Amino acid sequence: MFKSGIALAIITMLSRIMGLARNTLAAKYFGASFQNDAFNSSFRIANLFRQLLGEGALGNTFIPIYNKKEKELGKEEARKLIFSVLNLLFLFLLALTIITIIFSNQIMTIIAKGFDKRTNILSGELLRIMAIYILFIGMSGMIGSILNNFKQFIVPASTSLYFNLALILSALLFKDIFGIIPSAWAVTVGGFLQFIVVLPSFFKTFGKYSFKIDYKDPYLKEIYMMMLPMLLGVFGWQINVIVGQAFGSYLPSGSLTALSYANNLYLLPLGVFGTTISTIIFPTISRATAQGDTISVNKTATGGLKLVAFLVIPSTIVFTVLSKDIVKIVYGYGKFDSQAIKITAECLFFYSIGLFFNNGMQILTRIFYSNKNTKDPVKFSLISIGINVIINLMLIKTMRHEGLALASSITLGINFLQLYLTANKKYVKFDNKKILIYLLKTIVTSIISVLVALIFKNSFARIIVFSVVYLILWSRTLIKGGLNEFR
Repeated sequence: MFKSGIALAIITMLSRIMGLARNTLAAKYFGASFQNDAFNSSFRIANLFRQLLGEGALGNTFIPIYNKKEKELGKEEARKLIFSVLNLLFLFLLALTIITIIFSNQIMTIIAKGFDKRTNILSGELLRIMAIYILFIGMSGMIGSILNNFKQFIVPASTSLYFNLALILSALLFKDIFGIIPSAWAVTVGGFLQFIVVLPSFFKTFGKYSFKIDYKDPYLKEIYMMMLPMLLGVFGWQINVIVGQAFGSYLPSGSLTALSYANNLYLLPLGVFGTTISTIIFPTISRATAQGDTISVNKTATGGLKLVAFLVIPSTIVFTVLSKDIVKIVYGYGKFDSQAIKITAECLFFYSIGLFFNNGMQILTRIFYSNKNTKDPVKFSLISIGINVIINLMLIKTMRHEGLALASSITLGINFLQLYLTANKKYVKFDNKKILIYLLKTIVTSIISVLVALIFKNSFARIIVFSVVYLILWSRTLIKGGLNEFR
């Protein structure tokens, strides 16, 4: 299982590096400005539906129901479900795209009410351009989820490479002529590229496409009955992001850009580690759950959290202790001045506190979905909205941008504990001792590594030394146990 994740992790890492490169260019050319504030706010809305309908609620609901139908009725009948889902999704996304184009200004006025008139007008214009991205990325994400269920991980993971390439080229070629506008067009072009890249693998796997929708299929009904509460849960967490954005619109110009860029750095380990691990283990957990193989479920879930601890805790230490070094290396060029570096580093510090919780939740939610339980994750997600709003209100006046980042981490911690305790009670017997030992070992070895790294003055040297020392400290364990160490 974990061997399958190596290639996926490499592709995801390349994609994230390209994502950082595109943000570095945007920081260099536009700085922490109202233009970047407008772009990041608009893109966050357009990208919302990728998590909701592609990689989120619909994708996670589809896999266990498809496996169930395949087991009960066979492959041919099960594949009819794929076409029904994709056809319905296309119609919904098309309608959503049209609505977004028509009401883009009103949407941004509601979401970012604290923006001044100039920023608000620009954000509405950018959202109108990016609206069709919703259609492309929603379809691409769903097709990617389907391919993942058939053990095809590389092509879906590689789609972001093309998206990032489109944004990088737009920044390099057109920023002097048209400003931030080409970046919005690049989002749409990038979404189109992500969509067409997955099509060859899809047609190779399933052959001729069917435009039929079998409305009478009970499995289709089951998907949407499960998806609705799950959609609320995923949307609940996305609302937390929008809440932070709404609060951030009242802060000085450039604050939202700092929050966004810090968030992009913070999400790097999530994309490379958390999402990769959960993507690999979800089909395994789903099938083991369907077969009643509780031993495999327990080992896979525990091993997943151990691997998350091994990979994510050092990232947390680096992003907190060396936050300014990281931001300076990635964004500290051109118009991204020392003040922008400072506030972005402060945001990164507090975001990173919740890094393990966010990565761990990727695995925990899959356990619930495999057991066709969407109600508990929804309940906890909705609770988190209220918690997040309260903490934001408490911290924004005294901590400003730092308070918004800290509120996100605290909310993630509470959500993680709710999921962990409930999953342990209902579905999985986690080896709590092993997980705790791994947490403590990774914390101790990470602290030792960062203390050695701080001896050096150069930012690059610090990060390299940290990585080398951390791997040396774990080398004996890894050589002795290999991949079995995470089972």
